[in-house]
Amino acid sequence: MSTAETVKAFCYLERINDERNKISLTEESLIINYRNRPERFDLTQVKNLIFEPKKAMLYVIGGGITVPFTALAFYRDFLDPWPTLFLLLGGVFALYHGWRGYQVLSVQLFGVTRDYKLREVSSNIRAFVDFTINLLPTNQPLTDQREHMIYHITDLNTWKKYQSGSHYRIKKPDRFIHASRYRQLDQTLKKHFSGKSQLLLLTIDPLKVDPEVRFEDLLEEGQLFPHIYGDLNLDAVVKVEEI
Repeated sequence: MSTAETVKAFCYLERINDERNKISLTEESLIINYRNRPERFDLTQVKNLIFEPKKAMLYVIGGGITVPFTALAFYRDFLDPWPTLFLLLGGVFALYHGWRGYQVLSVQLFGVTRDYKLREVSSNIRAFVDFTINLLPTNQPLTDQREHMIYHITDLNTWKKYQSGSHYRIKKPDRFIHASRYRQLDQTLKKHFSGKSQLLLLTIDPLKVDPEVRFEDLLEEGQLFPHIYGDLNLDAVVKVEEI
């Protein structure tokens, strides 16, 4: 990764704060650090990101051989019954585990695909992948430009009060600036701003935001909202309009 590149978004692939397994997005690249082995992909070469189920074929083959062999041995009394029974149960477990399989994150490039095994597909990983797909150069003509942005709703007095130089400051005691994706705006307006006047909508380019932007479900509502953890630099605000 070029030293000039700045990470704009990231997500842990397994456990929180596990820097050995992490996916990061910059303005130019997608960087996947998998088992402490980083790989960098130029965004212009990334065609798509998808989650795919895979079968654990070694387990399927091993179980497929073990189960009929031990079942026959148990039936014919070729082997001691207790070890044979344990082998049979182990073969059944291997078949189940192999057939159940696992999930991978597939990075589809032009001409090749790279797969990364996941323990689970968390809501955070899904949000990160959805966010990244919308920003891929190959998808620019196909996606709604509004989905690339995040949005903050405030009122005129608050907007004037918390502007300071080149930044829009966090209101105390808030830990972050609340924001929404475009598809979440109607819900946010109805829930938090019903009946209020002199409202403003800030359209924000998340790739230009200096503080960390986290996608979180803090209220456990089943959807992730973007939160800006720090004062918002105003050069990331694309547009301010009345609503």
